[in-house]
Amino acid sequence: MIHLLRTLRLITLFLVGLLLVAPAALQAQSTAGFGDWQLHLPNNRARAMADAGQRIYVAAEDAFFYFDKETNTTTLLSRRDGLNGVGVTTVAYDSVSQQVLVAYRDANLDLLSADGTRIRNITDIKRKQISGTKTINHISFNGRLAYLSCDFGLVVVDMTKLEVRDTFTNIGPLGAPVKAYAATVASGFLFLATDKGVLRTSLTADQANYRNWSLDLTGDTYRTLATYNGQAYTGRNSSNLQRYISGSTWESVPSFNAGQYQNLTPSRAGLLITADQRVSILSPANTVSVLAGVGSVTLPRAALRSRDGAFYIADYQRGLLKTADRQNFEAFVNNAPQEVASFGLLADARTNTVNIFTGGFDESSAQRESKRGFYEYKDGRWTNYTKENYPTAAELPVLDDLVRGTRSADGTLYVCSYGDGLLRWNGPGNFKQYIAGMPGVQLVSEFANDPLYTRVMDAAEATNGDIWVSTRHTLRPGPSLHVLTPSTDTWRTIPFSELNNLNRLVLDDFGGVWVSQARKDGAGLFAYDDVSKTQPIQFTENNGGLPSNSIWAMAKDRKGAIWVATAKGVAYLDDPSSAFVAGNNAAFVTPYVQRGEGTGYRALGDDVVKAVAVDGANRKWFGTERGLWLFSENGDEGLLHFTTDNSPLPSNSIVDVAVNDRTGEVFVATDAGVVSYRGSATVTEGVPKDCAKVSPNPVRTNFTGQVGVTGLANNAIVKITDVTGKLVYQTTATGGGVVWNLADYNGRKVQSGVYLVLSSDADGKNGCISKIAVVEK
Repeated sequence: MIHLLRTLRLITLFLVGLLLVAPAALQAQSTAGFGDWQLHLPNNRARAMADAGQRIYVAAEDAFFYFDKETNTTTLLSRRDGLNGVGVTTVAYDSVSQQVLVAYRDANLDLLSADGTRIRNITDIKRKQISGTKTINHISFNGRLAYLSCDFGLVVVDMTKLEVRDTFTNIGPLGAPVKAYAATVASGFLFLATDKGVLRTSLTADQANYRNWSLDLTGDTYRTLATYNGQAYTGRNSSNLQRYISGSTWESVPSFNAGQYQNLTPSRAGLLITADQRVSILSPANTVSVLAGVGSVTLPRAALRSRDGAFYIADYQRGLLKTADRQNFEAFVNNAPQEVASFGLLADARTNTVNIFTGGFDESSAQRESKRGFYEYKDGRWTNYTKENYPTAAELPVLDDLVRGTRSADGTLYVCSYGDGLLRWNGPGNFKQYIAGMPGVQLVSEFANDPLYTRVMDAAEATNGDIWVSTRHTLRPGPSLHVLTPSTDTWRTIPFSELNNLNRLVLDDFGGVWVSQARKDGAGLFAYDDVSKTQPIQFTENNGGLPSNSIWAMAKDRKGAIWVATAKGVAYLDDPSSAFVAGNNAAFVTPYVQRGEGTGYRALGDDVVKAVAVDGANRKWFGTERGLWLFSENGDEGLLHFTTDNSPLPSNSIVDVAVNDRTGEVFVATDAGVVSYRGSATVTEGVPKDCAKVSPNPVRTNFTGQVGVTGLANNAIVKITDVTGKLVYQTTATGGGVVWNLADYNGRKVQSGVYLVLSSDADGKNGCISKIAVVEK
């Protein structure tokens, strides 16, 4: 200990200005490591399963995950785990090769070992040029062959050679193309449920010749097939279960009928029949018992019996269900937003919260009439403020199309509704709704006699605590920019008629208010100075430097510049105060890429940029239809580009982006759900009160991720040394944080030992020494 103290004193003298010494923190701020992703996807809409022994793999509408039978936990899977696609349509387990076959929306295939440690990819169907959709609806196995029932026909995959063996398309009557729903093998025949009916062919016949297929059952009402006790079964919607008698024909099973069949699965307990909001079991004696009915399941899609005797049900509303006694059903639904639908994001570092607003409007500005509520992420958990969780109006008002929001310094949340005004929210039962027609409220409704068309588009808090609100009402003339003073609960309106039909809103550092007009009309944006209260200034393509008059998003960066995301790239105004100086002719500037890919071209000039957010290092995050981008502070260099091909993004269509400055997490809303990326840039508010926090710590020598250090002085100088004082690595913090990949200047991994992180601001003040313990693997 004495030796360590002497070493610390020597290093402190070596680096002038380092004043504080504190132990390293061992607890991370987020479940995702630095440079890693976290999925915020609901797994409740389950539709297909595969029993792989220790794990039950589940394909849900919005996520792919597995259930661990030993730990009774679920784990979401994505590209971060080695998968090669997004959007799993179905999944099945092959007991012969002991592999899980995963089918994606684009017909890409993954083969997983039962424990998920080995993943092999088959791209044959994905790469094949086929007109129409390639959706894989069902997977069944026979020997070493997998039969994939697809929208374009039947595909046979060799599970040993990992290749497509055959593709059958025009096998319907007179060679007509078929849409295949399910397949099974029984009694020496291959059966296929299609949009023409149930087809049958001999396993020894030339199956590519449509003449060798016979149409046993006609009509587009057979969607399921399974083999149980050596016989093929199918379900005819609005009729009885059907069974094929070998060497004869199909016959009805009089003991069971249903309106809509979802799935048939053979098991040791009997044939599991998922149909009509229940799961039934057909015994070998043709008796039927109900495994799960009303009260146990809601919208069952599939069922299976595990080797340990437990039953699992994929329910499209309740998620994965398990029962061991056929009476008690346990649901395994992860903590996540209730649905994937999202329109706007809000991240607030002061309260360490993130909100998702689920409403919205389309490109014609028509309401979606969504009443899904909003979701809030705090302390690692989601709370869904929806009518399902808070059913009474006294707890939570049911409002149309919640689109944006802002949070005041005291933690009050203000939520914008495209139809139901502004909601001041302090928790269930503690709220107030502002709509047109209320005494003292100066909001205007789209229709004079209907206050329920009070369309609030955006909101922002001013430094004095006022809440600025932009609205839209095209059928009634008048200003659309309003201010709520919460301390007195009073309103005022900015009385300029050109400030109408508004959309996005941002406040600058000089009392200026920047508002865009609705994209539908493409009229650019206005700047209004609330100090001088002079006529607003309009910026357009022709007069103001905008790359497009259609503006999707705006943001103020950490140096006060105003950034706009448009239908033709991005632009910024470095000094917004100059716009209000007579004769300045202030104009937006389009950044050009100066380094790396795209050098010499406008940054994202060909993209519709739908979102912009600023991180702790003043870098810019942009959301486009081509994924998520990180650019340098001035937009002159592309630093990162995430897509579904190189990240866990569930879609390349980005809806919104928000950065939590406290944790560095970048929340990304896509049209298929929300994920977050743990960035390295955080913001330390004021003077650091404690020394830096290190995560993870300790770390093993074979660690392949990044060690993050947060809570530093913003843009601090950071040196990493060993305990003898030898410099290993030096850098500058991005905002209040820095990451280290455990390598020295030459890219060589460091040895086990204790390493010191020494930092100070540019003046040599606010110094800190933290420790990183690197231990042998």
